[in-house]
This record gives sequence, structure tokens and C-alpha cells, in this order.
Amino acid sequence: MTNLSDIGVISLVYIFLNTPPDFQMDLSGLVERASRSVVGVITRQLDLFQGDFGFGTAFAVDSGVFATAFHVVASAEEVALVTPEGDKARGQVIAADAAEDVALIYAELKAPPLPMGSALKLKVGQGVVAIGYPLALLDKPTATFGIVSAVGRTLRAGDRVFEFLIQTDAAINPGNSGGPLINMEGEAVGVNSAIIAGAQGLGFAVPIDIVKIMLEMIRKYGRYVRPALGIYVTALNKAVASIYGIPLDRGLLVVEVLPGSPAEDLGLERGDVILKVDGRAVTNVFELRLRVAEAVISQRRPVFEIWRRGRVLEL
Repeated sequence: MTNLSDIGVISLVYIFLNTPPDFQMDLSGLVERASRSVVGVITRQLDLFQGDFGFGTAFAVDSGVFATAFHVVASAEEVALVTPEGDKARGQVIAADAAEDVALIYAELKAPPLPMGSALKLKVGQGVVAIGYPLALLDKPTATFGIVSAVGRTLRAGDRVFEFLIQTDAAINPGNSGGPLINMEGEAVGVNSAIIAGAQGLGFAVPIDIVKIMLEMIRKYGRYVRPALGIYVTALNKAVASIYGIPLDRGLLVVEVLPGSPAEDLGLERGDVILKVDGRAVTNVFELRLRVAEAVISQRRPVFEIWRRGRVLEL
């Protein structure tokens, strides 16, 4: 008589015997290509007695422009970027968003820009690779492989709240911060952040979409300004909708409008449900922020489609 454990063993043997002998997960080519865009970050903070050095990672996103984590350069008085070949250049922080833990550095250092994807297209279970210089090991970038464990995580680190984070089981250690999280197509989908700690075996990355917005604003206006509507919203689902008696299960419920804010000027009210922005549905806060930022870059006011007390309106 065959028991269940025997069946499991038989299944594994069958899979092993019927797997092509030349099959393997070889990511060496992917990592080698992406690593050409990845550089080390060396920072120095001067005080009256000594200079303290810090280390991190950055990656090219445009000619002479490198993305990194904000906390890598937050307190630095001097920033330098270095390649594994020993090429070095002084860096200048040209854009920073502490709330997102993302910064852009300009340096006269040649590195091919890494293609950028979108965190909005990620699915749980997709393979990803984190590349960086952990523990100040600057000889060459290291790579860790994992999967997307979750998308859209909201976490608190100290006095800051990070929204729409990418969670992965790819190891992200001190020094890896600022490096790219790439998908299997070789596109950067996130900026790795080791500032968010406390959970064993979990890594987090900030969506690359933030970097794309920062780049576009710099190209358009010469500087980065964090867009803000001045509202607090919560994503609708069946449970939330039933509590508030709303006959919808998708959209963003406005729970507060700040006085004197652009949202108040636009005409948004508490209790409104934001359905679409510029004709595209929004189901989370991150999508809302991206739509608003795109409108700001285009120098126009976004068009909101909302549900208000049984009617659908445009603002």
C-alpha cells in the first residue's frame, strides 16, 4: 500500500527525472548587464573633531544622474561616487524626498542608465534581484535573488511613514541601500532601502515611479517639488463601503480635506469617493499621487471623477 509520503517522493523523483539536464536558473547575464549601471556611494560628514564616512549604493537613471536612498546622503557634507574599476567623481544631490527615502545625485561619471519599469505592474511571486554594495564592499556589486512578497506595503520607520513599498525576500543589507531592485527583464522597479528594518527575512524598496517623477520635474522645472493635494483618503473595499453605507467597492474615500489646500480649492469634500483622475481609475494612494504629479509636470490641473451622495461628478 502506498501512503501519501510515498506519493510525494515519487512526484519529486518524477519531476527530477523529467527535468532537462541543461535547465538552470542562470541570472549571471542579467546581473552583469545591470551591474554596469550600479556604483558605490561614499559620504563624509564633517564635525569639529573628525570626519565620519558612510557607504551606500546608487545606480544611473540618466546621463550623469544617479538614484539612491535619501538616508544614504541625508547628513553628508561630501558625496563621492565610485565604480568597481576605481573611477571616482564628486557627487551633488540635485533632488531629495525624505518622505519617500529617495534622492538623485549628479556626477561626472560614465555609467549606462538602467531601464526603468513600474512598481504598479509588479505581481506577488515575480522574481526580482537586489544589487548593491553591502557592508561597504566596493570591489564589485553583489546580487541577491528573491520574489516580490507584497506590493503596496505601508510601514513606519521612526517618525516617518512609508507608503506603497515593495516587499521582497531578497536580502537587503546596510550598504545595499540606494541600489536597484530589478525585475527579470532587467528593469529597475524599486530603490532598495535598508532603513526599514526589524522584520527578519524581509526587504523593502521604494517604487521606481518616484524616481521617474523626480527626473521629469527636474527636466521641466530644474528642481523637484513634492506634489500634495491636502487630503486624507482611504482605499475602498467591501468592508469599508459597508461601514459607510457607500454602494461602491472601489475608489478612494476622502476622510479629510485640509483648509486652504489645493483639494479644497478644487472642490473636493469629505465623504467624496475619487473614482478616476484624468480618465484613469485610482485604487490606492500611490496611484493618486502619480496622477497628480503627472498633471503638475504637464502644467495643468488634474480632472477628478468623483462619487458624491449618489451622483458622479467631474471636478
